[in-house]
Amino acid sequence: MTRSLRPILFQIACALGAVTMVSMRGAEPLAFYVNYSARVPTAPLVAHPLSIVHPDAALDLEAAHRAGNTVLAYLSFGEVAADAPYRAEVVRRGLPLAGRNDLWKSDLIDLTDPRWAELLVDTLAAKAAQRGFDGFFLDTLDSVELISPGDAPRQAALRRGLVAAVQRLRAAFPQKRIVVNRGFGAFAELRDAIDGVLVESVFATHDFATKTNRPVAAADTAFLLAELGKIAAAGRAVYVLDYADPAPAAAAQAMAVAGRIRALGYHAFVSTPALDGAALAPLRPVARRICGFYGNLSTIQTEQVIWPAESFTAQKLQLPLEYLGYEVDFFKLTTAADLPVLGEEYRAIVLPRTWQIPASVEGPLVDWLSAQRGAGRKIVIFGNLPFRDPEQRARFMAAFGLGGSGAGAIRPPALETITQDASAYNHEIALPIAPVAFTALRAPAEARPILTLRAVPASGPPVEFDPVFTCAWGGMAMDPFLFFRRADFREFWRIDPFAFLQRALGDYEAPAPDTTTRDGRRMLLSHIDGDGFSNFSGVAAGQRSAEIVRDRILKKYPLPVTVSVIEAEIRGLIRTQRAEDATALEKLAREIFALPHVELASHTFSHPFYWIEGDRTASFYDEQTLDLKSPYVKLDLEREIAGSVRYINETLAPPGRQVRVFLWSGNCRPPPEGIAITRRLGLENVNGGDTIISPRNRTLTMVAPRGVPWGDEFQVFAPNQNENVYTNNWRGPLFGTFSQVIDTFGLTEKPRRLKPVNIYYHFYSADYPASLRALETIHDWAMAQPLHAVTLSLYARMVRDARTTVVFAAGPERWHVVNRGDSRTLRLPAALARRIDLARSPGVTGWNEEGDVAFVHTDGSPLTTLALGAPAAAVAPRLESSSGEITFHTRTAARWTLAVKDLRPVELVVAGLRPAATVRATVNGDPSAPAADAAGRLRLALPAAAEIGLEFSAP
Repeated sequence: MTRSLRPILFQIACALGAVTMVSMRGAEPLAFYVNYSARVPTAPLVAHPLSIVHPDAALDLEAAHRAGNTVLAYLSFGEVAADAPYRAEVVRRGLPLAGRNDLWKSDLIDLTDPRWAELLVDTLAAKAAQRGFDGFFLDTLDSVELISPGDAPRQAALRRGLVAAVQRLRAAFPQKRIVVNRGFGAFAELRDAIDGVLVESVFATHDFATKTNRPVAAADTAFLLAELGKIAAAGRAVYVLDYADPAPAAAAQAMAVAGRIRALGYHAFVSTPALDGAALAPLRPVARRICGFYGNLSTIQTEQVIWPAESFTAQKLQLPLEYLGYEVDFFKLTTAADLPVLGEEYRAIVLPRTWQIPASVEGPLVDWLSAQRGAGRKIVIFGNLPFRDPEQRARFMAAFGLGGSGAGAIRPPALETITQDASAYNHEIALPIAPVAFTALRAPAEARPILTLRAVPASGPPVEFDPVFTCAWGGMAMDPFLFFRRADFREFWRIDPFAFLQRALGDYEAPAPDTTTRDGRRMLLSHIDGDGFSNFSGVAAGQRSAEIVRDRILKKYPLPVTVSVIEAEIRGLIRTQRAEDATALEKLAREIFALPHVELASHTFSHPFYWIEGDRTASFYDEQTLDLKSPYVKLDLEREIAGSVRYINETLAPPGRQVRVFLWSGNCRPPPEGIAITRRLGLENVNGGDTIISPRNRTLTMVAPRGVPWGDEFQVFAPNQNENVYTNNWRGPLFGTFSQVIDTFGLTEKPRRLKPVNIYYHFYSADYPASLRALETIHDWAMAQPLHAVTLSLYARMVRDARTTVVFAAGPERWHVVNRGDSRTLRLPAALARRIDLARSPGVTGWNEEGDVAFVHTDGSPLTTLALGAPAAAVAPRLESSSGEITFHTRTAARWTLAVKDLRPVELVVAGLRPAATVRATVNGDPSAPAADAAGRLRLALPAAAEIGLEFSAP
């Protein structure tokens, strides 16, 4: 890494033989962060009270400031790097240089010339201050020791120049923080001009000669601690940057080093010498990301997989991985150059079923997988080994300890079961294992077999093999023992994907972001695709279906609903429409959009059935768009998306309200370019996904993930499918068929809450009395459930926020959770939630237990701390649940002030009180004294909008 993008780790001729650097910051949590990359992620800036970055880096300073944190800009006050962006300015001004640092290929600054201070302070520091940095980190102060080491007067002059430059910086920016790298020799003169000092390699360092990490010699540590003691005694903050092995297996060692630093009262950061942001301790990111692959590179064109949503990983694995706490990123592998470089955020690599790769990639893939395993990442393989070359297959088997011949397509006359783990096998369907073709593989010696079989051939000895196992490096689940395929091609899991993945990946020991629950209750959301808006209904003569939906659904049920229209339909541009239809339809659309609980959405201009050229995945769609009077010649993404949104905003939207959501049409497979348009417009994009699990199709393969990434974009799937799917593409039967979605809601609630309740339909549900009655039945059911209603746009923001949430391990049973504040629910085992220490968990408002799972709610802060302790001996009030939106103004163990808001009366439940304890309450100024029940719960029935004060008696 170039000098301008890393700290100066120069080695001067002193007893240490190690490198140093300097930092600052007052009390708070004893942690800081250093990253000299060109692009700095946001989460660490929010999680760490102080960060040091390159002044030209791309970063979100505002996010750090919203969290109350400080970000310092790196400035070199002793040397000019070879690639410093201001080197040309140095030459232009004719500033003198005093020598060369051959170790870093940089030039030493002659600080006896005051013009250097002008450049450093008035130009470089001023530029950083103007950008919004909170202060400066001054590196290479000790470089003066490298200049004329035998010339005492010369060195004294250089030190005076250094001190004068720093004092000038302080005078120019008296409110900014200044941290210096070491500078022990000049500390007495610098003390009043700086706020702190950062030193590297106090307890653990990196040996550049051997390229290994090692402890610092005891004598060197003692010397540094003596110097740091003087700095701390002078009231200046001390920051220590040490180095450790980044491998997950060495995490405990890095934490131990940080613990030693913090025990002295010093701020700690343990990283790698690259200083590219690798946070090893005291805050270590939980590896939440999974590397998945898409693209079946078969030579058969019809089998090409063109986007991640079609991949085995997206369709079968992403949902259980999300539930376990992980997020999947997708990569396409066509050449060896496509093998991704994975950072510390990646927990595992999944090799998907039926994956085929070019022969030229097989060897590099074996090497890459071996390197990933060496870095501590898990490897999980589904289907079969993706190596057709016998040599590469053998290399992989040897590297990963696999036995057997590896030969495939062996079909014996009989199979005998040796091992079958009932906790992880025969999950959705229990059938005897019939003689089928298999691959002769044995698990590694230390593996935990889930299924072991013995093939009994017609002649010769039996062959044992392990088609499903987990082991130290991950695990395998091989065909044909993954699924049972029904005659209608529905697949049912034979393994338990949750149990298998949890064993293969290891326990996810952190809170998991959850997008099903808000403030302790399962969420309810509803949205309408615009199709059928103009249809004349059979429910009431002369009325359009949109009028029936308006009167019988939207006005009847006080729930937030996201309503969309198709521009061409509202404007009367469909061939079967009359020109005068537009006036009536626009008036009706304005009336619906004016309803206060309706969120505005667009369902396109012409309702494309296909969004990608040549994409024909939905066989019942015959046309590209609706039959328009002036038909499309070619799909225009800008017209469909931006144009339709502009039409609604300018023509149909009531004052002060605009379109918030874009709902995909047809097969709901937009290209990333289309998703990018919605992002540019500030819209959430939703639809797609195939969640239609039912009693007839009781399989997790019919539950879609939350959404799918494609390149830099992300499509949010509808949590549930609409009536068109439940009614056999609207071919019927219509009566009661869509109401079977209630069964889907139940199957996605137990045994695990996988989805919120989503009432998703079209205006044409009001075409017939039977379909309208089904819609009313669903709404009646939903209104009777203890649900928390939210808008579709909020749900979409939650999904995207959960995907980018970063969880930092901050010590034993303590985590920092960083996100935008839209994803406000974390999931934990109930046994752990009962140990949450609310006094040490800022941002946590409480939790609600549902069986053996607890949904922990937060207040939407960008940084939430979740700390566990011993089981609480003393009671502490906590929010258990709220049926409406809740905002806390103040929250202590003795008093809460808060507001609730909903379209219906709100039920608020406070837990953690003494049995029968009396609470002093005010609701919109009216006092009362409600009492907790025998379990210590206080249930408050509140108006739809209320300001509340609660005073709790002492435990």
